[in-house]
Amino acid sequence: MAAPNDKYSAEGGLPRELPANYYHCFLGNGIDAVLIGYTGSMVADRARGLDRCYWYRSNAYYPEERLVLPVPNRYPSGQLPLPKIKDSPWAELAPLGHSWYEVYAQGRGPWAVLDFRQTFVPEEGTLYSEVDYGAARARVTTFLQIDAPLLLERYEFDRPVQLRAFMEPGVWSEEGYETEPFSRLELAEAQPQCGYRLGALKGHQKMLVEPAAQAGGRQGKRYWLDVEGQIILKYFSIQDNQWEEIQETLVDQARKEGFEHLHERHRRLWANYFAASRVEIPHPAFQKFYNFSRYQFKAMQNPKSGGLPVNNLRLTWSSHIFWDAYFVHRALLESNHLSEAMAACRFLQRTKGAARLHARRDFGAQGLKWDWELTHSGGRAYGTWTHQHEQVHNNAAYSNQIWHTYLFHRDLAFLKEYYPLLKGIATFFLDNVIEAQDGSYGTRPLVGVDERPERVRNEGYDLSGTIRILLNLILAEQVLGHRSKEALRAAALLPDLLQTLNSLYNGKFFRSAQGIDHLNMSSLAPLYPMELISPHDPRALSTALAYRERYAGRMVGHGGSEAGFPWSAGVLATVLARQGRADAAWRTVAETEPALCQHGGMSETVYPDGRWNMQYFGTAMGAVCTALHHFLLQVQGEHIYLFPALPSSWERGSFEHLRAAGVLISALWDRQHDRAEARVMNPLDRPLRRSIHWGDQVLDMALSPGEDRGLPTVRVSDLSIPRSEFFLGV
Repeated sequence: MAAPNDKYSAEGGLPRELPANYYHCFLGNGIDAVLIGYTGSMVADRARGLDRCYWYRSNAYYPEERLVLPVPNRYPSGQLPLPKIKDSPWAELAPLGHSWYEVYAQGRGPWAVLDFRQTFVPEEGTLYSEVDYGAARARVTTFLQIDAPLLLERYEFDRPVQLRAFMEPGVWSEEGYETEPFSRLELAEAQPQCGYRLGALKGHQKMLVEPAAQAGGRQGKRYWLDVEGQIILKYFSIQDNQWEEIQETLVDQARKEGFEHLHERHRRLWANYFAASRVEIPHPAFQKFYNFSRYQFKAMQNPKSGGLPVNNLRLTWSSHIFWDAYFVHRALLESNHLSEAMAACRFLQRTKGAARLHARRDFGAQGLKWDWELTHSGGRAYGTWTHQHEQVHNNAAYSNQIWHTYLFHRDLAFLKEYYPLLKGIATFFLDNVIEAQDGSYGTRPLVGVDERPERVRNEGYDLSGTIRILLNLILAEQVLGHRSKEALRAAALLPDLLQTLNSLYNGKFFRSAQGIDHLNMSSLAPLYPMELISPHDPRALSTALAYRERYAGRMVGHGGSEAGFPWSAGVLATVLARQGRADAAWRTVAETEPALCQHGGMSETVYPDGRWNMQYFGTAMGAVCTALHHFLLQVQGEHIYLFPALPSSWERGSFEHLRAAGVLISALWDRQHDRAEARVMNPLDRPLRRSIHWGDQVLDMALSPGEDRGLPTVRVSDLSIPRSEFFLGV
C-alpha cells in the first residue's frame, strides 16, 4: 500500500458533481455532533462551501486565547485581531477531530468515489451509504451511539480490499476561522490515540479497526491503520471530562461488545423515542423533513443540561441556547415528547442562579432574566455583541415553554415546581422593562427582534412578550389558587399594555415598533407565538395577509431582506392555519422546499441566488413542524379542533398520539372516500372534560383516566374551521 498522502482522495473529483441539495449528514446524541460525508465517513470537502466534517461536543469551546475568528454569521466584519471582552466569551465550538478512510484494490489506490447513494433512517438514527469506487463497491453503515461518544462505521465491500483508516485531531487544515483549537495536544506513538486540552477541559481521542490492523503509523498529528478484508469495522471516539469521566478504553469495550449488538441497541432506543407519536402527510419531501426534524430535536438536546440549542454545529450558533429553543420545544410538546420538553424546562431550573445574578448585576433589578445567548452552564456567549444583553424577548419564550408544558401535559406538580420561575420572570419585567408612557404603560427602549444595537421603545416582540409573561403568571396563579402582589400589579397593567399594543396596528398590519412603520416578525408576534388576539380578529387577518403579500410567489422572508427565511415561513403558516387558510398556509410551507437538504435538514436562510447560510437549523425545523401540526390539530383553551386546516391537495394521511390540552389524539382522513376517523385518549390519572370539534359536531367528552374512545366517522367535506370570539381569556 502506498504511503499516506497529504491530499484527500475525493478532492478534485466527485464533489464538483454532487447533487444540488447535497449536504453532509448530521448525526448527534445531544452532546456529540458529527457530519458524515458521501463516503459514509467524514470527508474534507466543504458542503455547499460551508461545513466540513468535524466532531463537535456541546459546550466544548475554543479557549478564548486560541480563537482567531468566529464563523462569519456571528462576526461578519472579520476584524483582526478579534476583539475580546472579559467575562463575555465568543464561546465558539471547537472542531475536535475527524476520521476518514481510503480504499485500495487491485494493487492500486487510493480510489476516488465515482458514485454514491445515501439513505438516512431517522427511526434508526443510522446512515446507510452505497459507494462506488470503481475497483470495489461498498455498503457503509454509520451511526453515532445515542448515549455514548462513539462513532461506528461498518464497510461491506463486494470483494476483499485494503482499507486505510485515518484519525486526526483538530482541523483538516488551518483556513480562515478553522484553526487549531487545542491548548495542549499529547500524541501517542504506539496507536491512534491522543489527549488534549481546551483550557481547563481535558479530552481524549482514539480509533480502532476490526479485523486487527496489519500496519499503522503517524505523520504529524495524522494517524492511520491499514487493514485487509471484505467486512471492516471502524470505532472512533472523542470524549472530554465536562459531563462525565473519560473512559480511555471505550472503543476497546465497544469492539468487545460488537458492532451488531451496539447497533441493535442503538436502533431500539431510537425506535422507543419515535414511538411517542407518528405523522403521515402526502408529500415525500416534507414527510422526510418531518421525520428528520424529530430525529434532530432529540439529537441536538443536551441530555445533561436539558438545553435546546439551535444545534450542536459551529455554524448553528455553536450549541448556544436562546429564544429559538421555544420553537423546537413547542414541536416536541405537540408531538408528545414530554420528557424532552420537560428536560428543556429543567435547563431553566438549573440556570436560574445565573438569571438572578444577571438581573441584579446588569440591571439592578429583582427577579429572573436569562441573558440573550447562553452556554449550557448558563453563561454569556456572544463576545463583543454586548448590546445583546438588552434583548429580553427570550425570557418570554422561556415563560411560554413553562406555561405550555403545563397546558399540554396538565401536570399540576410540574406547574407548582416551575411557578417560581414564571413569577421571577414577571418580576423582572415589572421591575425593569415596563415603563410609564404619557398616562399609559409600555416597554422601555430595548433591542428588538432584528438584533440591531439601536434600542426601540414598544418594539412588537418585546411588548407582546411582556404581555404574555404577565398573562402566564396570572393564569398560573388561577390554576394554583395563588394571589401574589406581582400578579395583582400585572393585572392592573394589562389593559394599558394591550392598548399600547393596539396602537401599533396601522390599519393594515401591526407595525414592528412605535414610530416604525415596518413589517417583520414582530408584526406576527401578537398572533403567534404570543397568542394575544384571536386568529380571526380583523387585525390578525390583515396582518397575515400583508405579510403573505410582501413575499407573494416566493419563500417568506423576514424584515426588509429579500432572502427566504423558513423559520419566518413556519410562523406565518401557523398563523394562516389558525385562520383556516389551509391552502395559503400549505403554500407558505411548500415554498421552503429549496431550504431542504437531501436528508431532510433545513437551512436558516436561502439567498436569492439559492445559496444556504447553514444547514440543520433547528429553529426553522421546529417552526415548520408546528405549522404542519396545525393543519391537523389545533387547540383553543379546552376546545380541540381536528383537521381544521387540511390543504385541498392533501388526499389522505394520518397521525397518532399528537398531544393537545392534556389528551392524545389519533386520526386519519381520506378524501377519495370522503371519510375521517379519530380517537381520543386520556393519558392522565384523573378525569378530563374536553370539547372536540369534529366535522359539523362539537362533542362534549368526559374521559376517565386511561380511557381511549373512538369518535363517530365523519365526512372530510364536513371538517370545521376553528372560530373564536374570545381568545385565551385576555
